Amino acid sequence: MAQPTIADVARRAGVAPSTASDILNGKLKATAETAERVRRAAEALGYRPNALARRLRTARAEAVGLIVPFRRPLFTSGVLVDVLAGIQAGLQDAGLNLVLATRRYEGPGEAYGADLYEDRAVDGVIVVGTRETMGRDLSADVRALKQLGCPVVWLNHYDGNEPVDRVLRGGPVVLEALAVHFKSLGFTRVGRVRSSWRGGYDPAKEEPAARKELAALGLDLVPEGMRGGEAYDGSAARAALDLLRRPAADRPRALVCEGDDLAAAALQTALGLGLKVPGDVAIASDSNFGLSAQAAVPITTYGKPMSELGKAAVARLAERIADPSLEPQTLKVTGDLIVRASTAGS
Repeated sequence: MAQPTIADVARRAGVAPSTASDILNGKLKATAETAERVRRAAEALGYRPNALARRLRTARAEAVGLIVPFRRPLFTSGVLVDVLAGIQAGLQDAGLNLVLATRRYEGPGEAYGADLYEDRAVDGVIVVGTRETMGRDLSADVRALKQLGCPVVWLNHYDGNEPVDRVLRGGPVVLEALAVHFKSLGFTRVGRVRSSWRGGYDPAKEEPAARKELAALGLDLVPEGMRGGEAYDGSAARAALDLLRRPAADRPRALVCEGDDLAAAALQTALGLGLKVPGDVAIASDSNFGLSAQAAVPITTYGKPMSELGKAAVARLAERIADPSLEPQTLKVTGDLIVRASTAGS
């Protein structure tokens, strides 16, 4: 049976892990009721403070934690696989190891990765902002990590107001760049294939907003032109099939796909239907995972590979670990449209 952690104690007592730790270590003068609740939780769980960890408090674990709040199988996401490749390269350059967190951190006061740092398994954490983090009080997570002294870098989505080191894509808005490209080729009737793994995703409900957004850029979303799917289970191919098997007059002239894996699925579907790419339909990806150049018809995509974000996050975390006094920064990995044969082929 796994040994209980300070996070388990905190969850049972209904307090933050940092609060439970400080109470048990005599560093926090909490109310008698709170202190007793924490002590009883620790006793009930059989929790014993890690004496070795306390002795090594100033030592280095030579590892960083990666927190990816994601409900579907992790390695089925082309984005995350590419980000992980960059993180691996960055860790190798920095001489660090990786601890991949699998718990969900959904209990009261559970800050992302706090248990890993509290147990001295890692020297800092990288949190990947996903759709799962939307609606969560991310500022509370950052404050809790700061209270522990845990260096943290947030990669991608972060809507909290607590300052934190961030790494995200920069440069032109993706749809803007694609719209300029499509219009230059006369491809204004478009369809969209989006990732469907988000909870409660309904393309029909999102279609009005997408239609308005595209119209402002001079593009026309075809009727019922928003479809959702995933490459790993075949649903992205089925989504593309729904759009591409329509009569030519109703078919989108171009598809905007959410990432290289969905674009590759759409491309395979188009070719299977006997359509010429881009003669009958142009296909583009809005995120470069490094797959787009390997397709049967190389796919137009946006920006540098997502792996560059992973490398940048590791580099910044290493700086933060070495000097905790650094002011938080927002680092933007810029990119632009990479035009390939799937939209501009002969």
